[in-house]
Amino acid sequence: MAKLDPARLKRFFMRGRGANEGQVKVRAELADMVRFETLNLLAPHWPINEKFDAIFCRNVMIYFDKPTQARILRRFVPLLKPGGLLFAGHSENFTYISRDFRLRGQTVYEQASGELPV
Repeated sequence: MAKLDPARLKRFFMRGRGANEGQVKVRAELADMVRFETLNLLAPHWPINEKFDAIFCRNVMIYFDKPTQARILRRFVPLLKPGGLLFAGHSENFTYISRDFRLRGQTVYEQASGELPV
């Protein structure tokens, strides 16, 4: 929240008062733009017909072998809008598994092109 510019902070969040001081609440305008879905990553068909700004796949991929992780990551690529982000768990690292994503932050990946690091 500290890195969010004041205009966006005011537009999308409400600051807590009294017993809720130091907390924030998401305004309905922003909450209405967010949708969470569950998905069987191993299913042959994913019932998705749109692109996303973000995919949150946290602490799931660690349970799959590397080839399965790579297949799932390839399937994520066409589901992300340009500039879209993939959020992973702290124990997940896709740097050497997929050429499709590059690390942008500690657990945040963005679409990439090019070769794997050596």
